[in-house]
Amino acid sequence: MIKDEEFIRNDGVPITKEEIRALSLSKLNLTHDDVVIDIGCGSGGMTVEMAKIAKKAYAIDSSEDAVNTAKANLEKFNVTNCELISGDAKEELEKVLKELKESNELNQLLSENLKIFIGGTQNIEEILKIANEYGVKTIVSNTIVVNTGLTIAEILENYGYEIDLITMNVSYGRKIKSGYMMIARNPITIVTAKK
Repeated sequence: MIKDEEFIRNDGVPITKEEIRALSLSKLNLTHDDVVIDIGCGSGGMTVEMAKIAKKAYAIDSSEDAVNTAKANLEKFNVTNCELISGDAKEELEKVLKELKESNELNQLLSENLKIFIGGTQNIEEILKIANEYGVKTIVSNTIVVNTGLTIAEILENYGYEIDLITMNVSYGRKIKSGYMMIARNPITIVTAKK
């Protein structure tokens, strides 16, 4: 795992924290044969970690600041197997999946090797519908808003996915005069959906 402080950061562009990345990566269960699509890539923390394992990665974000920050991190960590895409997540996801299908690569991937990670996005219902229509078998989503996580779980359950929900709370110790004080980060709900 890459330490959080090693990433290039940009104010206002989120990054998935190190401990959350570790658990999310374990839920994705990536192999060197996988193709993974990162929707809402932010600073590219998950993108870099996923691309270091997977055969190929795609990273999508609508924020120009996020795309520029993710690009800087991909370059910093010498990641060459990732296509970074600026645009609407729904439209760009459909383009990527259509391209994979037309190249016949999708049929080979659908056995188990096409995975989607959702770090943040709007139009979540449409994105999940597209993923289901293209036969994506593994979807992992991180969310700060509990209701969003429950909505994602419910939609995917209705599509026939098996759902695993985890809320992760991480606190960091800070030295004070009388000992250590634990400073909590925002809890994150991780939805793992598999068919």
